[in-house]
Amino acid sequence: MTFRIMALLALPLAASACSPDAPVKRQAGSWSQKIEIVKFEGKGATPETKTQMQKMFDAMSTMSVCLTPAAAAKEDMGKAMEQMSARGQNCTFAKKDVTGASIAIDATCKQPNGGTVKMMMTGTNSATAQDMTMKTEGFAANGTQEGTMEMHVKSTRNGECKPTDVTPPEAPATGPAPAKP
Repeated sequence: MTFRIMALLALPLAASACSPDAPVKRQAGSWSQKIEIVKFEGKGATPETKTQMQKMFDAMSTMSVCLTPAAAAKEDMGKAMEQMSARGQNCTFAKKDVTGASIAIDATCKQPNGGTVKMMMTGTNSATAQDMTMKTEGFAANGTQEGTMEMHVKSTRNGECKPTDVTPPEAPATGPAPAKP
């Protein structure tokens, strides 16, 4: 179980913290994010690796992302969590409260090697700011804990999109592949 896998499973949840049942949706505009690694322990978790990852997150915090109105309208954390299993991440949720200004998630995802990743996230969500703590714990197939990573993620809307913002491409539509003629 690598820390990269644990981070990759947790970050998309933070990036789309909203729900179809909630009036709370991120407002379109220029968004920045600050990620702090609070805890980094386990197999392969050297101080050098933690420093390298923190430097990567710090570099990312210097960039702002343009959240377009179309992208903001499509954000749906509840749907993103439901689709985790469809994407082969085989996750079950003990807690999935994403229906308002508070967020609380507790999920366990089975890995192809027989291990599991447990993800917990708590925090607050508004149209212009998010403040969350995410914790991931990796376990080997025999149940032995292999590592823990805890991150504090703060996202803030900084006004309208700017020409220097990164604008991600629109996500492709999901569904069956088109039939060949």
